[in-house]
Amino acid sequence: MSSHPDQASSGPNGSLPPQGKMRGPVPTGPVPPSGLVPPGPVPPGPVPPGKPAGPTGPLPGTSRLKSAWKTGPDGRTVFRLIPPLVLWWVWVAFVVINLIDLLIQGRDRFGAEVACALLFATGVMYVCTVRPRVITDDDGITVINPFRDYTAPWALVTGVFVGDSVEIGVERPAPKKEKTIYSWALYSPRRSRARAEMRSSGRAGPNRQRLDAQRRRRRFEVDPATFGRAPEQARELASQHPSHIMAGELARRCSAAQDKGAVGGTLQGRWGWLGIAAVVLPAILLAVVIAI
Repeated sequence: MSSHPDQASSGPNGSLPPQGKMRGPVPTGPVPPSGLVPPGPVPPGPVPPGKPAGPTGPLPGTSRLKSAWKTGPDGRTVFRLIPPLVLWWVWVAFVVINLIDLLIQGRDRFGAEVACALLFATGVMYVCTVRPRVITDDDGITVINPFRDYTAPWALVTGVFVGDSVEIGVERPAPKKEKTIYSWALYSPRRSRARAEMRSSGRAGPNRQRLDAQRRRRRFEVDPATFGRAPEQARELASQHPSHIMAGELARRCSAAQDKGAVGGTLQGRWGWLGIAAVVLPAILLAVVIAI
């Protein structure tokens, strides 16, 4: 992958877990990271000796974690951030209002040019906000970007990283080098990434050299081994950027698939013709209207 977000798991005090190979089970549905207590009352029954009584209501930030990804009836899970979708619908409302205004009082050449410009801008907004997403299933992971899509089997995924966005490392046949797939959908704000790097630097220990090297590349590896282990981490985990939480879930799913013996497959890349058409066709129409 390259320059995009990718951090997800946190250690006991909010710091990043030790760097290392991905290990640990993966949840089978759109559930909060393992160890987090879902919202709702605690089931009735005796409390085991030596264990404190569980919470009697939803944990802070739990709803945010549950909305981070969604699994459909077909078993495929879609990972995407909410703000781009909100921006899309705000833009749609803006366009509808302006088109209605143009229909009422702007039936001239200028009105046609404005309408075509709005159509072109809507195509750009679509490929930047609605189309990008990450999809996982039992076989592998698919990263859908504005104009380019990638599908990689779990067996070839070498790691999940956080840079300017979530990045997926994918092994390729020699003599090709590992390919880094950047996820447009799971971007990582620089401030959130900097906070995570500061937390991790305090407990880098013998991994200091590796951490510094990753920092120079503006990314760090996600280790699912300590991802969301204890209920006490719910508040700290919920304070992370959603893309970092989702990166941890992607790493956990990859680890689970590889532990089950996932093998074979090839990395597939293809052009997203729908996204290309959504931008190119309105651009051609706008150019024609202006030229006439």
